[in-house]
Amino acid sequence: MIGRVKAQTVETGKLLADWIEDRTGAVSMMEKFLYEPVPKRGAWLYTLGSATLFLIVLQFLTGILLLFYYVPTVDHAWNSVYYIMNEAYFGQLIRGIHYWSANFLMAVIGLHMARTFFSGAYKAPRELNWVVGVVLFLLVIVLAFTGYLLRWDQDGFWASVVGIKIGSYSPFIGGYVVNFLIGGDVIGPATLSRFFAIHVWLLPAILAPLIGVHLYLLRRHGEFGSEFEYTERLAKLKERQRLEEYERRYGLGEEEEERRE
Repeated sequence: MIGRVKAQTVETGKLLADWIEDRTGAVSMMEKFLYEPVPKRGAWLYTLGSATLFLIVLQFLTGILLLFYYVPTVDHAWNSVYYIMNEAYFGQLIRGIHYWSANFLMAVIGLHMARTFFSGAYKAPRELNWVVGVVLFLLVIVLAFTGYLLRWDQDGFWASVVGIKIGSYSPFIGGYVVNFLIGGDVIGPATLSRFFAIHVWLLPAILAPLIGVHLYLLRRHGEFGSEFEYTERLAKLKERQRLEEYERRYGLGEEEEERRE
């Protein structure tokens, strides 16, 4: 009985997948998107990019859920966080996932960039993807910084004071950026409102399309060090060596004939 139900379920799933594939091509596109050949040596290190993407998506999802209860005002910010942690259903779990995934994200994205650098994956033709990755890394840092103040507690407040003070020493634009972020002489309601808008609306709106560009360029050029890339490079190297050898042999022969004449 169980075996027959299992077989019917599998068959129904195949029919549904075939129906979707015939009308949209989504199955083949998903297969092409998910399948990426990587070198056998250190293959697990090539999963750090996928882990980074997973953590960013997790940040988006848990952040949206937290928005249902969070109030971005100096009078209610801390109380709303307290309510999430103590009264809201699964609030402590969701905020805990948001908090710890943000910490893991900084570590994983750092390891991902280190792997990219030490494997030489920033070289041609992947320079543009490396630049996009650096921009994404900087945006994630700003996301973490702006999110710290939203708790509106002593840790978040004074950490933001120190961070803004450090940023004020940046050449040329430091003063303008600090004045824009603070929105006044001291950190207050305008600062919290601006940090909230940057953290929730501005940075995710920039981050999402850049992630799309990053993934497109990855699929465009593939992972550095893959077997097919080594094969292609070896073929080009052998062809160049063959041409050089041909020119060396026959070129010298022609020069000797000209000298004899």
